[in-house]
Amino acid sequence: MFLTECKQAVLYTVEDIFLCDAAVSHISEDSATLIVTKSNADLSLTEAHVTFFDSSKGLVTYSCELSEFKKSKRATNTEYYFTRCTVHEQISVMQRRNDIKVPVNISVTLSAKTREGTLSNIEAKIWNISAGGIFFTSRQSFSPGDIASFHFSNPDLPSLTLQVEILRLQAHRELRKIIGSEAKDTELTGYGCQFVHLPSRAESQIRNYVFRQDLIHRRWVSSLD
Repeated sequence: MFLTECKQAVLYTVEDIFLCDAAVSHISEDSATLIVTKSNADLSLTEAHVTFFDSSKGLVTYSCELSEFKKSKRATNTEYYFTRCTVHEQISVMQRRNDIKVPVNISVTLSAKTREGTLSNIEAKIWNISAGGIFFTSRQSFSPGDIASFHFSNPDLPSLTLQVEILRLQAHRELRKIIGSEAKDTELTGYGCQFVHLPSRAESQIRNYVFRQDLIHRRWVSSLD
């Protein structure tokens, strides 16, 4: 089976021009069903490059053949079309799941268990996230091995309570290339962390969020070329 766990994909022309997003279902050994809306799809398309984001394999792009688009019989306000996507050649595996690190700018409030005791109401900002962990800055001092927890909320995710272990410190003088002008706050320190005690469902949700954000970022970069 060419995919393990995949619910979303992106279609490009064979010249790698973005076309539309698609939902994925009915995965078999060498094909899957793609679901698109009439408003964002070229219904005459027969060949495409399709990037799937698979929970285990990462972002995988294939050269694909698309069969006839068929309109969904379900009565909704949006017209959905189904097409069978048969894969031919694997073009690339973009990155493995824990290698994909996407930039964000999300303020959170931490609670933490440190060598000094239990702390709460700590202001922090997350600057990047992967399926394996986060990088955040804070005025609070932490040490490797400290455990912090926070609520992570995003329109693309249900609200999650996450725990991370501090792995490394990033000195203030090295922060500018990561956080830009906010590095003028000389009291900030950066912390690289890994998720701990992460339920499998939450891991899958974060992984899909990261893949999605990475696709959006790549599409934006491509639009600048």
